[in-house]
Amino acid sequence: MRKFVNYFLIACMVVTVQFFKEDIVRATPTMEISTTSISSVETNAKFPIPMLVKLDQISPNQIEISYDRDVDMKLGTKSTNYWIQDIMNAKPKGIATLGKNDKANAKNSLTDSMVKIESKNGSAKTFILTLNQEIPKGAEYKLIICYVTVEGAPAYSGDNGMFNFTGK
Repeated sequence: MRKFVNYFLIACMVVTVQFFKEDIVRATPTMEISTTSISSVETNAKFPIPMLVKLDQISPNQIEISYDRDVDMKLGTKSTNYWIQDIMNAKPKGIATLGKNDKANAKNSLTDSMVKIESKNGSAKTFILTLNQEIPKGAEYKLIICYVTVEGAPAYSGDNGMFNFTGK
């Protein structure tokens, strides 16, 4: 009986650990197609979730980003769907809106007064973020994108990926 109780307690501990690990969110670039779906009497459609696949600093104050598919232009150019995290400092410095240990939320996103986001050559896949200040050389940042969907998709509350970059 004692052996059975020990095995039972070990099994419970493994299940508990797995349960808590499920709450950890990690975003890495992926080639898998993420989807979100809506269900109603009239519609049952699946929509792919656009993911960030490329980031390049193209000038002292500009970053070019590309998604793996066309996105809703209104969401792709909405500044509050973007965050820049300072990887080196606890308090955000330079262009960052987040310190290295901060979590993204509605109050610490980029704003229209900090960045202008435009489509590159009318593309719904590639965008240019023009910051109101230069990106400090050698500073390490992480661009985080959330809530961007394809056109016509329902609201999405997840992330669209993130990329680390160093100011040039």
